[in-house]
Amino acid sequence: QVEVFLCRAPQRLWSRIAEQMAPCSIVVRAALVLSWAVVALAQSVRGAAEKAAVATAEFPMREVPTNKHSDLAIASMVASIAVPIVSLAVMFALKEKGWCGACYLIGGLIFAAWLIGAYVTL
Repeated sequence: QVEVFLCRAPQRLWSRIAEQMAPCSIVVRAALVLSWAVVALAQSVRGAAEKAAVATAEFPMREVPTNKHSDLAIASMVASIAVPIVSLAVMFALKEKGWCGACYLIGGLIFAAWLIGAYVTL
């Protein structure tokens, strides 16, 4: 009898859990159907605010504004290429002389570039 009880106990437990969760599953299904309806109805409204804003714009942009400081962008691109090349050249030149502080050199150059960037953005 103990073996039969142990085999049937999980079945009874699961059937009891299923009976208790049946009303909950109806609520979950209703919430799911409601969310589908909301998504379906929201598709027709999608982008309506943007269309209204564009339609009511008083002065639409006809010219693309240009940045007066485009030389900074060019300088940053040149620096992104020049800094590693210069640092490698300095490291190889100093390594032949017995210097082994390459980490400080690279770290110092990166720190200097960071400081210059922080100062420029102020």
